[in-house]
Amino acid sequence: MKKKASSQNHSYPTVQHTYTELSFQKRSVVYEIYFSENGFSYGYTFIFSPFQANAGFLGIGKPGPGDPPGSWTVGEMPEGDTKTPLLFLHGLNSSSSTWFESNDMYQQAYEHGHPTAYLNLYPDQSNWDNAELLTEILPEIYEYFGEKMMVVAHSKGGVDVQTAVVHYDASDYIERVITLGSPHHGSELANLAHSSWTWWLAEIIGMRSDGTDALQTGNMAYFRSQTDPLFDPSTVPFSTISGTAWGSFGSVLYFGGLYLSIYGTNDGAVTLNNSRLPGAPEIASLPLDHFEINQGHLIFPYLQGELNQQNITTHSGSDGANMIVRGGELRNEAEQPFTVESDVNELNIFLLASDELAEASLHAPNGKLYQIESVKKEPEHSIFYGTYVHHFKVQAPEPGMWDITMSHDHDASYLAVAMFEGGISEAVQMNLSNLQTSLDKNEIILSETSYTVYINDKKMSDSSTIQSLPLQTNQSQTLTIDIEGKTTTGQPFERTIITHRYIDEKGIVYD
Repeated sequence: MKKKASSQNHSYPTVQHTYTELSFQKRSVVYEIYFSENGFSYGYTFIFSPFQANAGFLGIGKPGPGDPPGSWTVGEMPEGDTKTPLLFLHGLNSSSSTWFESNDMYQQAYEHGHPTAYLNLYPDQSNWDNAELLTEILPEIYEYFGEKMMVVAHSKGGVDVQTAVVHYDASDYIERVITLGSPHHGSELANLAHSSWTWWLAEIIGMRSDGTDALQTGNMAYFRSQTDPLFDPSTVPFSTISGTAWGSFGSVLYFGGLYLSIYGTNDGAVTLNNSRLPGAPEIASLPLDHFEINQGHLIFPYLQGELNQQNITTHSGSDGANMIVRGGELRNEAEQPFTVESDVNELNIFLLASDELAEASLHAPNGKLYQIESVKKEPEHSIFYGTYVHHFKVQAPEPGMWDITMSHDHDASYLAVAMFEGGISEAVQMNLSNLQTSLDKNEIILSETSYTVYINDKKMSDSSTIQSLPLQTNQSQTLTIDIEGKTTTGQPFERTIITHRYIDEKGIVYD
């Protein structure tokens, strides 16, 4: 590989046992033991598996929810002449069961004559760790099928497999790769997960994993600089399928989709532009969200090449600053104030918490009370998996100081993201490459504007200008920039900008 990873006498009753093999999985056995003694009947059930935790091949059938990383299963062999074997790879915070639970991908592949395999990668490790694991297991799967495989990879699995192909010599076992909604350039949601305001929530739910860190946009920009010059699509061709929908109000991807909308068209987890891979054609850009894009009946026709490539329309999104981000610890009760300026058309507040809160409400400056519109638990694959998203929505909010009040019956943590439509959002432009702001002096009093800057979780500055920030080499920096100021009408405003950059050993910045 290129990289680098005192005894007593007892009288026992006669035991009668039965043996049952678990259907479909074919790798565990159930022993049901019954006996009678002194007129009473007893029964016990024991489940045994002959495999170790790093078992590798687990047999034919549906993957189990607790199968360890490095374990793999295969589907039933289709009858008659079979086509190219398919290896399915899952994404972040997930497992190979994603291809079976509420998904007909296995049935689609079987009916089209494809043998299939399903591999469990690390759910929360970096693409480098998963690439190493994948390359260790690929020879086993190759030996099972006796030929190269086509890999179908959802979400971060696409980054994992490209890392394996380019940096770990996995090309000997792979014929081609199709990625589904993969963050080839990272995800701004990963930046948010590592921002300074997210610290309390991250500590409780453990979302700051090596996996989310790898997907920060600066780290992925550095990865692209290492990978693109070495990527040879003639050896292992890659192609992509992208999603452009993120559901309606109250759906599980609504928070992610609305947050990412400032960066462009997205599927609720990854923007369209970030899902595109240099040197790889895009098969289709479909009106599907991040969880629909791995569904068999929706995607398999494209895997088969049965439909022509569609025309693709991209939307750039706004470059303005349109959000306030705050977070902290919730010890039974907490309040989170924030400022709303005039001319805001719509206000969406997403309150992410480590539990579904016992009570949460939004208070307007005039005393009006707003209740939660919806509460959704973030599903697997989500960078914020393990949190509950409480959503408030206000049309034409009153300017002034607003307040979120929260209470819970035990300690928790929260992250509040207030997103503005209108107001001074377009008047606050920022070049993230050099951290220079461009403020519209017709709408903002420049002398009244100040910045608080955090690198990772450390406060670096609090002044009227963005000072030159340290560029230490070989460093990953998540930048959280809080802006406070006044409009030309004398109203206070607040905004938060979150970005990420990586500085290599030569001091070159990737963002």
